[in-house]
Order: sequence, then structure tokens, then C-alpha cells
Amino acid sequence: MSEDMDFEQKDDVEVKEILDDMNSDVQVKKSKLPIILLALLYGTALYGFVFSIIENNRFGGSATVVVFALFIMIFVVMILQIRGVLSATKIEDIDYCLNTYFLYKYITAPFICGSGGILFYIAFKWISMTINSNHQLVTSILIFLFIAFIVVIVPCILVSYALIGLPCTVAVNCMLDITRKKYGMSFVIRTTHFFLQMIPIVNIIDALYISIKYWKKGMGLAILTVVYSYITMAILAFTYLVIKSFGR
Repeated sequence: MSEDMDFEQKDDVEVKEILDDMNSDVQVKKSKLPIILLALLYGTALYGFVFSIIENNRFGGSATVVVFALFIMIFVVMILQIRGVLSATKIEDIDYCLNTYFLYKYITAPFICGSGGILFYIAFKWISMTINSNHQLVTSILIFLFIAFIVVIVPCILVSYALIGLPCTVAVNCMLDITRKKYGMSFVIRTTHFFLQMIPIVNIIDALYISIKYWKKGMGLAILTVVYSYITMAILAFTYLVIKSFGR
């Protein structure tokens, strides 16, 4: 009788191992969603969305349909990418998390830097007009509009920034969870790294630091980041000069 029970217990253990292997295979397949394809689709939808809004008057009513379709596409790709990262976290696939983070950072960086530059330029011109204004009524109106801009527009911009960078936020959060579990990163250090991700430019440097220090990876990404940063700055500088030349 005991031999029969041992045999049944052994079968139960083997069945459990087989089921665990099957679950692991499913997780691996989920984590292998094509990062590059999803990232390119995300970038196409994001920049196409912006271009469609800018050229809305030229394309007429058809632009509204395109804008709506691209808006939906952004969220669909975002959801698929986040699911892929969460699945990768279950099997501690750090490469998937790192690649997702940096790919999306590179793709969204021109948009974020360009938007930040435009807003900074508008704010600077607004303040200059307020200071140089000789009329009390005009000055009061400019101050009121500037306060309204801070109260209404800035929160919307921050929410948009958080949504656009959501795949990066999820990826770095999962990356920190895996690193903490693997190398015993303290809660304070993990929290510090997470909040550093809220600061533009610093967030990429911090992510490179994590990947190089803990995972001995990222030297190639570091070189690519430097090259990419210089190219982005050159493009932004060229764009500024072109806009300035048209304003003459």
C-alpha cells in the first residue's frame, strides 16, 4: 500500500514539474514579443499623430480620422509592450527589460526634447514681453495668462509626458525589481533610482549606471546614447536655426 502511495506522490511531483515547465514556456513566449517592431510602430504612431495635428488644416476632415486611428494605435502598442515587459519580469529576462527601456527612450527623446524646447521658448518670450511691457493693463493680462498656463497647461503636459514614457517607466520598474531580487539592492537605493527616472537626461544616465554596474551590460548602449544625444542636439539646433531664419 505504501509503495502505491509513493508511486502516486511521485506521479504528482512529475505532473507538477511538467505543468511548471509548460507555464514557463508560455511566459517565455509572452516575453518574446518583438520589441523593435512594437517600438517602431509606437514611434510611427506618435510622430504621425503630432504631424497630423500640425497639418490638420491642410488635410481637412480626413486628418481627424487619421489622428483618432493613430491615437488608438499608440495605446494598443503601449499595452502590448507593457504586457511583454511584465511577462519578462516573471522569468527575470533582464535583457528584454533593458532593450525595451532604451529603445523607447531613444524613440521618444526627440519628441520630449523638442516639446520641452518649444515650451521653454514660449515661456521665455512670455516673460520677456511681460518685463518689457510699458502698459499696466497689458502687463496684468500677460501675468494672468502666464499663471493660467502654469495652472492648466503644465499639469496636462506632465500627464502627457508620463503617458508617453509609460513603457519606459514599467520597464525600469521591472528592471529594478529583478536587480533587487538578484543582487539585494536596498529599498532606499531602489527608490532613489526610481525617482531619478523622473528627470530627463539623468534618467538615461541612471539606467546605464544600473545596467553596467549590476549586469555588466550597457557599454554599447552607453556609446550609442552619446552618439544619439549629439545627433538629437544637432537636429534640434538645425530646426531652431531654420525656424529663426523664417522669422526674419
